Amino acid sequence: MLKTLTLSATLCMLAAAAQAQVDTVRASTLPPAQQAEKLYNSGVAKYTGKNYRAALLDFDKALTLRPDFAKAYYNRATTRYELKDYQPAVADYDQAIRLDPAGYTSYFGRGQAREALGQKEEAALDYSKVTEVKPDYAPAWYYRGALSFEKADYQAAKADFDAAIKADPTYAYAYHDRASAERQLSQFPAAVQDYTKALSLQPDLLPALLNRAAARRRANDLKGALADYNDYMARKTDNPTAYTNRGSARFEAADYQGAVDDFSKAVALNDQYAFAWNNRAAAHLKLEDYKNAAADATRAIALNPQYAEAYLNRGHAREMLRDDQACQDWRKAAELGLEVGTSYAAASGCGSE
Repeated sequence: MLKTLTLSATLCMLAAAAQAQVDTVRASTLPPAQQAEKLYNSGVAKYTGKNYRAALLDFDKALTLRPDFAKAYYNRATTRYELKDYQPAVADYDQAIRLDPAGYTSYFGRGQAREALGQKEEAALDYSKVTEVKPDYAPAWYYRGALSFEKADYQAAKADFDAAIKADPTYAYAYHDRASAERQLSQFPAAVQDYTKALSLQPDLLPALLNRAAARRRANDLKGALADYNDYMARKTDNPTAYTNRGSARFEAADYQGAVDDFSKAVALNDQYAFAWNNRAAAHLKLEDYKNAAADATRAIALNPQYAEAYLNRGHAREMLRDDQACQDWRKAAELGLEVGTSYAAASGCGSE
């Protein structure tokens, strides 16, 4: 009995060892296609964890084992895009498209990589291909619209943003950028409506507040514009452009001291902001503070010697300070394109010097 038990035990142990050995052999002898799939899945997991370098290595190995693996080319391209390695990304998207011409995401990804390389026309062609293959893919319409906007083709941009919104009625950025196209087309009420929709979909889209304020100003709704600027500034206080724009709205509303306060905040945040210095000079003029008006205009000119409006404002301030250099400033403004400078010089009896 003892021998039988010992023998049985030994046989069991050998069986276990044999089983373990068989498992090891199977793991190392997967067909190349299955090994490639395993490496591909590992690469996807690493990509999802933002471990892009490790993901790239897995996709490389997968493609070595299976050179016709379209999904691996696509994912390696996407990984390379994240690593800002755009030209190799384009090459991988090319391969993915060759292997799967109906894969619209490869066209879109290649468009993104080409855009990052500054190849705007080629990117637009890729986005167009996506709209043909999958017309309900909103990002392709949106990005093509953005390229048209950059070229100042606002009608084409608006048409693409229309299509993006039709494909995805919750696309906040598409509403925002359609509004910006409408502003450029002087369609201000429509722009206000679209900025409002963008904010309803994405309340933290703060640029929409600034842009809606600008559209309201152009539509002569200063009260609404100021409300938007105030809302923006209540949430973000480090944007000199926002203070300058609110200052301009206050200036238009004849709140000159409020305008001075805003322009002062703008230059405190950015003392190289010539536009804010000049605007504060204009507000000081309205408040009859001619000394500070002249000083602010001088600062604007120091930052931008070709700033015609600053010469004009300094000319006004100097005239009120009985400074003969006012004539020189007005002539300089006219020389830089503001013909009204010539009229001021003539009306003030400036000589021909």
